Amino acid sequence: MTETRIAIIGGGLAGLYAAYRLGKLGIAFDIFEARNRLGGRIHSTESGGFDLGPSWFWPDFQLRMHNLVSELGLPVFEQYTAGATMLEDRAAGAVRGAGYLPGNTSMRVEGGTGQLVRALESLIPPEHLYLNAALQAVHLDEQAVSLVFADTPDQLPRYSHVWLALPPRLAAAIQFSPSLPKHDLQRLMAVPTWMAAHAKYVARYAEPFWRETGLSGDGFSRIGPLAEIHDACNERGAALFGFLGVNAAQRATLSAPELKAACRAQLVRLFGEQAAAPIDDSLYDWATDPYTATEQDRVSLGEHGSLDSGFTLAKPWADRVHFIGSEAAVEQGGYMEGALAAVETVLADLGMPKSSQPA
Repeated sequence: MTETRIAIIGGGLAGLYAAYRLGKLGIAFDIFEARNRLGGRIHSTESGGFDLGPSWFWPDFQLRMHNLVSELGLPVFEQYTAGATMLEDRAAGAVRGAGYLPGNTSMRVEGGTGQLVRALESLIPPEHLYLNAALQAVHLDEQAVSLVFADTPDQLPRYSHVWLALPPRLAAAIQFSPSLPKHDLQRLMAVPTWMAAHAKYVARYAEPFWRETGLSGDGFSRIGPLAEIHDACNERGAALFGFLGVNAAQRATLSAPELKAACRAQLVRLFGEQAAAPIDDSLYDWATDPYTATEQDRVSLGEHGSLDSGFTLAKPWADRVHFIGSEAAVEQGGYMEGALAAVETVLADLGMPKSSQPA
């Protein structure tokens, strides 16, 4: 077997955190990302750094995330929830309701969750990072694993192990030689991908005008197109964001400008005429992202999913390929916490030291 050198497939949080941990342990690695950017499902607007993917973590029960942002020195702040919540249905229209009280403190990273991506990227030697590298196939012989990309980088080494930091359904599309048995492929395809069925809208404003009228920015609607809305303000500006409640098939019948216009009209109904003219607005439909969603995800309910506890591929791949994406976590599957947990589980299984992050 070749010396230990790990290929990390996927440059989202799991892949970047794995590279960070391996680098601290002195273990050789390369990280490959199919997109032209890092972050995976962590994605922010160019103006203002407002999150189009995950925004929150909950330090009360997501200690890995809490410890990682502390270790990286990233400032965080509590999600704004002071004030009334707007409720909307066809019977009553838009009405004020009691303030929304989350069960646990929701925290956000200043400048957007993309700051976490940039902090980890800064700690990875650029010569070990490849963008626009979409993995197509893996080949195993007695000595090592070879990788085949759509545009294979020059002079790639062979690897002792491959860590898949991507959703299980995308992993199932990789060509394995020797082939994976049917039951392994079925188990991978059965795991939903969080965010893959969803779309997120962000409207940026000059001021958080809703706060001035005693509103928190929270809203819940049975009319739509936004089903859930929250204050997205950060130190760089004011914004509202929402999750679209219409499914991927319905969204596909409308253009992005049409969906944005419908979202703006809804914000006016809930928060007043000042919501009609944001500085700019953004819409990201994760169901259209080929490096997040499969056709099966597009017709799902968008639930969180996790691989079976202790899942491994059949031999000869069992000792060579490991899953470290968020959906590989036994708990917190689909969350950022799950991505960190999945990496730590594989490190522990391989007898590598645990993180020394502060408590």
